[in-house]
Amino acid sequence: MSATAELPTKEAHVLKGHEGAVLAARFNGDGNYALTCGKDRTIRLWNPHRGILIKTYKSHGREVRDVHVTSDNAKFCSCGGDRQVYYWDVSTGRVIRKFRGHDGEVNAVKFNDSSSVVVSAGFDRSLRVWDCRSHSVEPVQIIDTFLDTVMSVVLTKTEIIGGSVDGTVRTFDMRIGREMSDNLGQPVNCISISNDGNCVLAGCLDSTLRLLDRTTGELLQVYKGHISKSFKTDCCLTNSDAHVIGGSEDGLIFFWDLVDAKVVSKFRAHDLVVTSVSYHPKEDCMLTSSVDGTVRVWKN
Repeated sequence: MSATAELPTKEAHVLKGHEGAVLAARFNGDGNYALTCGKDRTIRLWNPHRGILIKTYKSHGREVRDVHVTSDNAKFCSCGGDRQVYYWDVSTGRVIRKFRGHDGEVNAVKFNDSSSVVVSAGFDRSLRVWDCRSHSVEPVQIIDTFLDTVMSVVLTKTEIIGGSVDGTVRTFDMRIGREMSDNLGQPVNCISISNDGNCVLAGCLDSTLRLLDRTTGELLQVYKGHISKSFKTDCCLTNSDAHVIGGSEDGLIFFWDLVDAKVVSKFRAHDLVVTSVSYHPKEDCMLTSSVDGTVRVWKN
């Protein structure tokens, strides 16, 4: 059986409830649950494997653009148009803290491995680091070397990596305070890291995904065929790192072979722009979300 037969291209569930565009859909650490957020200012917790809505979280004053849950599933963070980063308790639905300091809308949030800090990416050209354990609402670090909006952020054990509309992917080594910058020459609107930690995948607004060596910045491969020109559209790798996945503005999902960059599968996932893709950490299962207001669960 070919590897492509394992790819999740069959619709298992449609998660409905958001009013208006869904801007992000994320599996939790073990893949049993999912969090989604969108234009309707809500965050929703789902059992995606049964298609059931568990809880709705409301506190944001404007659209919610991103959400990330801690490894122990007890807390999550969210961000969006109201310029703040929210730190929530999953079970009570209470906002534990609001981190204020960005001078513009916040595009992305990520916890570190130990869930002790949150890093946020903003329209104000900065990445900000917030300490979840302290009671201070001031950032413990501000990285402001970007020349334009920071759209996406990923974390490793020692590094913060940001992707910006200025065309760069910048890597900050927390231990030695060093910055490395890779200029891709095109606005970067999504970055993700391979599961082996060796590569960074950058989605750019010239309808191209670029795979970079994380240590050298060398361009390893480019992936094309989808449309990505004006919307923030996620890209990621499958959990085996065998395939690259990208959403398209025409509602399609693309799978490329990691090594030779051939399109091995593409299918219509949504009627409108695909905003988000999230791949299950262990199984061949995927979430997609769209401007059409739905989140879809795909299995093989």
